[in-house]
Amino acid sequence: MSEKQSSWSLLASIVDRPGVALANVAAYPRWRWLLPALLAVVVLATSAALTAPLLAAQSSQQAQELLAGSLSQLPADQAAQVQASMAVFQTPLFLGATTLVMGIIGLALGWLIQGGVLYFGALIAGADLEFKRIFATTPWLGLPYVLETIVHTAYVAVKGQLIVNQGLSYLVSSGKPLDDARNLAYAALSQVSIFRLWHLALVYVLLRSVGRLGQGAAFWLTVIYAGLFVAAHLLFTVAPGRLLAGL
Repeated sequence: MSEKQSSWSLLASIVDRPGVALANVAAYPRWRWLLPALLAVVVLATSAALTAPLLAAQSSQQAQELLAGSLSQLPADQAAQVQASMAVFQTPLFLGATTLVMGIIGLALGWLIQGGVLYFGALIAGADLEFKRIFATTPWLGLPYVLETIVHTAYVAVKGQLIVNQGLSYLVSSGKPLDDARNLAYAALSQVSIFRLWHLALVYVLLRSVGRLGQGAAFWLTVIYAGLFVAAHLLFTVAPGRLLAGL
């Protein structure tokens, strides 16, 4: 068994020697998830604070567009009451806090689900491993997303505007956020970026170095893993948009 590396040294190793880094985390899993998890939360909190005012303005505009027809049919005093009630949920403080809380919950659930998918997938493919070792690596697999959030937050801080089209979604964007939110191709292409490809590369390396799977088994399990999470993204983003459009 290799010598235990410090968590800080693993941050460098995950870039130039990901197989060695992930194998070391799996070999010594206790508390090895803590550093990347803390980094993810700190970056998320910073992003939520910087983007909240812009999100508030965008949310208010989209709500006005979505409910314009309904509000026009109400008496002026009732329409004003509805707008006042909606404004409470569109303040920067509310949106920033909601983004942070939901983001932390999403991180925890994401790591748990990722660990479960990779663990059971590897078992089916013939690997012999323990769940705790796979779970300890999942925050490390998420480091590309942390870097992506840093890049996006820096863009917002410099430009003073939100990134409208994620990934390659600009290829099919209509320029209308509400319409794009209901577009399957738009949602799928939003998941295609260099950071997400890096994440998938780390998943493949994990299955090879920790799961001891062959190249073919590791590749196809990575493809299945990617397909499942893209499908989940479509389910939780496009489906609600289409449901609202039908109301």
